Amino acid sequence: MNNVNLIGRLTKDPELRETEEGRSICTFSLAVDDTFSKEDRADFIRVTVFGNQADNCKNYLRKGFLAGVNGRIRSDVYTDADGIKRHPISVTAERVQFLQWPDRQQTKSNPDRGRER
Repeated sequence: MNNVNLIGRLTKDPELRETEEGRSICTFSLAVDDTFSKEDRADFIRVTVFGNQADNCKNYLRKGFLAGVNGRIRSDVYTDADGIKRHPISVTAERVQFLQWPDRQQTKSNPDRGRER
């Protein structure tokens, strides 16, 4: 079984690209707090999303937004420019939940619009 659930904040705006077949691919990085550490530290996890969810991530997520990701861990292997073998870990998302939305723009005619009461 390969299943991971993460909640974290985006470290930068998502990046969207398309395959030659027209399939959307969105990538972003999540900073996930390490709650078991005595120090303030986070793990930085690269996330890849495909299809309609990729488009939605690009349209609605921004740097600093809180998001939940359910997916599977993927490990790659490559040799960097210095000849060192690297093993980066990433997550291929099956589901992304938007846990924070941008504030709704308030209009002059109704300054209380979008505020909680």
